[in-house]
Amino acid sequence: MHKSADQVERFVEDGQAWVALAAGLVLLLLQVPGVQDVAEDIGLDDSRGLLITIGVLLLGSILLELRQLKRRVTPAITGRQHYSDPNEMYNALIEKASEMTDPEHLRIDVLGLTLYSAWPQLEFFLERPDVTNWTLRLATLATDTTAARHWVPDNWPQESSTTIAQVRDFEKGQGKLHSHAIEIYEYDFAPAVHGFRLGNGDVFISTLRWRDEGRLGKHRFPYDYVPVRDISPEADAARALFKNWFDQALLSSSMNRG
Repeated sequence: MHKSADQVERFVEDGQAWVALAAGLVLLLLQVPGVQDVAEDIGLDDSRGLLITIGVLLLGSILLELRQLKRRVTPAITGRQHYSDPNEMYNALIEKASEMTDPEHLRIDVLGLTLYSAWPQLEFFLERPDVTNWTLRLATLATDTTAARHWVPDNWPQESSTTIAQVRDFEKGQGKLHSHAIEIYEYDFAPAVHGFRLGNGDVFISTLRWRDEGRLGKHRFPYDYVPVRDISPEADAARALFKNWFDQALLSSSMNRG
């Protein structure tokens, strides 16, 4: 959707430039001796009205250009936000999820590590009386990982296993009661990107940091919120980054099962 909007915006900008160029050219030609007589000969005898029309077109083009310039130089208008505290990010995530009304948007894709912090937040949201028919796709580190063992803390696989068991228990009880669909994918690679993608396309994304002992850590890392309405190249890159890693997690999970 954001790509279609971007294409429409570019079309309008290109059309605006051509309209301004044509209007300016006609305005200049009307000042050339003899051209006004030719205009009257072909029926454009109201030169004053024609000049006013051209002036309005030029003014409109200038106003549109000023509006577009303001949008380009004002980052806040995109709605993008940075969360240095994961708790603030979770509050924003649940708030955004609560605003979803379109049945096709009732979905959360989670590119997790062990889901130890994400699942309690999501569980609380999914248990609300008015929250039903959501689809969750949860990607988490494989409990029997081999590829990541040298790069993550020793307790991560077990932590992932514990969270998976909690999700399965929820799925049989409250999940079934609220008609939620939950899918779990265990990937076998060292995680670097993780975050959340809502059904409308909004993304909360973060990256891991190396710790002093040479392994990846997960404490106190920041998140960036990229709303679907943000059509900037930076936003497109963030969404593509999440999709790339999430798709790889699904592929890795299917390969492990196969």
